[in-house]
Amino acid sequence: MRDEQDVATAIWRVSPDPMCILDRQGRFVALNPAWHTVLGWTEQDMLGRAYQDFLHPNDVKPSEKAFEQVLRGEPVLRFENRYKSASGSFRWLSWVCVPEGDNFYSAVRDVTDDKRRKKRIKDQEREARLREQFLAILGHDLRSPLASMTSGVRLLSKQDQTEQGRTILRNMSASSRRMTELINNLMDLARLQLGGGIVIERAQVTDLAERITQIATEIETATECVTIRQTLEIPGAVECDAPRLMQVVSNLLANAVAHGSPGVPIDLTVRHDKGRLILSVCNMGKPISQKTLDTLFEPFFKGTRDQAENGGLGLGLYICAQIVTAHNGTIDATSQDGRTCFTVEIPG
Repeated sequence: MRDEQDVATAIWRVSPDPMCILDRQGRFVALNPAWHTVLGWTEQDMLGRAYQDFLHPNDVKPSEKAFEQVLRGEPVLRFENRYKSASGSFRWLSWVCVPEGDNFYSAVRDVTDDKRRKKRIKDQEREARLREQFLAILGHDLRSPLASMTSGVRLLSKQDQTEQGRTILRNMSASSRRMTELINNLMDLARLQLGGGIVIERAQVTDLAERITQIATEIETATECVTIRQTLEIPGAVECDAPRLMQVVSNLLANAVAHGSPGVPIDLTVRHDKGRLILSVCNMGKPISQKTLDTLFEPFFKGTRDQAENGGLGLGLYICAQIVTAHNGTIDATSQDGRTCFTVEIPG
């Protein structure tokens, strides 16, 4: 019997969870040291005081109802309420309370961290649902009318037009292309924020040069006074995700058009040698500082005020970097003597 009492005393003393005894008036008549650890109150602060003195105002009535239950001789299991700590904050406690004679014996667990984790999970789930809805809007509600407009511009471009008509159609084509890039970049950003990353599907691509030329030609056609000088040395097949790689080419060229000096050709060089694909896009324009180069591939980065005025969300280079990384490649930027170059190197 003595040994059992010693064990019970030791458990009472070393338990990390609060334990207590309440009388029929709801006053604390005994508390173990864990109460001080959890709430910061000393034993003297709590002894003789009613449990209501420490409750959150919104939890008084539910707690009194639970206490009425134990007064009737019925145990209370996993009842939760908030107790004020010595620092003034509130902690969530989960109670198991059983009647024994004229007293009520309680084992209590601090579930504050559990509550926070559950709330965090719920918040993340809600954000995920919002992102999925956002992706659905981008994927359908925005793309569908944009596709109709793009098709209409292409159809009208095949018909005879006045010089003013051709200029308007060219501007509309450029705007449609830019909107498509923005939507694609936003969708990729949403996927990245969901934690899935950019998924690539590698395949042996034999028409990479033709695809790149098509992208460059579309940009030249849609944009006035833009010339893209191409140097393509791709003798054989390249193992890559061609659509994703075209997204990189398109974003880098669009960046060069936006920030390059008007009327000065943009240089696009691609060569494939010894299992490595090296792609570079260079343009003349205002030099980029080293501080800007260091943060160029971060999301929503738009550089200086002058650069930001060219529009866009600041996602293009970030998406490029993510696609290149998914290919186990590298992307770098240099800016010297007014010539800015982006160089991509991927195994393939």
